[in-house]
Amino acid sequence: MKNYFKPITGLLLAGLMAFSVTACAPSSGKGSSAAASSKDSPATDPSGERSAVDAAPEPASQAEPDAEGFPYTFTDIAGREITIDTKPETFIVGNYILNFMLIGGSESLERVIGMPLDGWKETRMGEYTAMTSSFPEILDKTSIGGYHDDVLDSELILTKKPDVLLINLSQYSENETSIPVFEKAGIHVVVLDYHKLKLENHVKSTEILGRLLGREETAEEMIKDYTSAINLVQERILSSEKEPRKVYMELGNNGIGEYGNSYTGCLWGSIIDAAGGINIADEVLDPSEGYGPLDREFVLAQNPDIIIIGGSIWTGGNSGNDQMRMGLTVKKDMALERLSGFTGREGWKNLTAIQNGEVYGVDHGSLRFMGDYVYTEAIAKMIYPDLFEDIDPQAEMEHFYEKYLPEMDHTGTYYIKWQGNKAQ
Repeated sequence: MKNYFKPITGLLLAGLMAFSVTACAPSSGKGSSAAASSKDSPATDPSGERSAVDAAPEPASQAEPDAEGFPYTFTDIAGREITIDTKPETFIVGNYILNFMLIGGSESLERVIGMPLDGWKETRMGEYTAMTSSFPEILDKTSIGGYHDDVLDSELILTKKPDVLLINLSQYSENETSIPVFEKAGIHVVVLDYHKLKLENHVKSTEILGRLLGREETAEEMIKDYTSAINLVQERILSSEKEPRKVYMELGNNGIGEYGNSYTGCLWGSIIDAAGGINIADEVLDPSEGYGPLDREFVLAQNPDIIIIGGSIWTGGNSGNDQMRMGLTVKKDMALERLSGFTGREGWKNLTAIQNGEVYGVDHGSLRFMGDYVYTEAIAKMIYPDLFEDIDPQAEMEHFYEKYLPEMDHTGTYYIKWQGNKAQ
């Protein structure tokens, strides 16, 4: 196998393969975002996220625990040492409500006294619909800010006075002056991160949530699932002599008429690297910027073996009938119809990927949580189908939801293959 594969071959520590994704910096290219952030907005890069391949995480430090695991001393994702003396009973979940409930179980929602509801429906429609239909009591929770704008209502948080306020890195940066005020009022502020798609942060955040929610065994099992999947992909590819193939990945939020962002060294770009593919975007995109659209002529000249279109439900920008749709609540027929539309683009009919039926849809919204290992498996299967015949990415994602949050209606389309207007 030629040295196109960019795995983390020297980072197998105690059987734990560290998979992460390098940060996406702002892109000044046409159609790209003005600045990379944690926000999902069609006006910026709709992912708003970053990712990279790093070393295995260090476990959170712990004080001598009692029978329930407290006092608990740990370092959060922002590098702050925190001690929580007694098991917290109430939470405001500033982000990652889905991860919170996957780890804590459906009963953990009873401990949530506030979360950002403003703009959730508009920016993450599939997740909003699935969660609020399965758990309608979410809509009775106090909204403490915007789901993606990092604005927190400090006065309301102080009034509610939760035992723990969970926030992400960008919320921490944007509300830095309020943090000491919260802490002085007796609110423990804990910073988590699933946005960077960095294994170290995924693992540490999950460990912390597992302890705070009294669900350590669930957290450990989830971490094992994640790292085992990444190990499997890396080991099979490294032991193979098969040649890698060219991959073109595009975010389908702009629809058929305008090419959406591709990625290099971050997000889907890093997943392609970890899965052993040749990412054509690496030839032209600046890795310090991370993402941007590729020219039509360049894509045609590269003649990729595999085409991947990322979908979600975006309500802004191009919300017409040709934007790619994938994820929670999206029916398979709808996803296939949208994907088929992309295959009819001008000049595409002679591409190798189209000729061979190697065109796929993936759910962009399924990144940033403990089930996103499925996409490393999925892209590895696209590139090396013979090595991963036993992997069914759609079934893997469904199993993940059934295993950790069976009460939620997880109906949706996470992975699909086009082949002459048929899904496989």
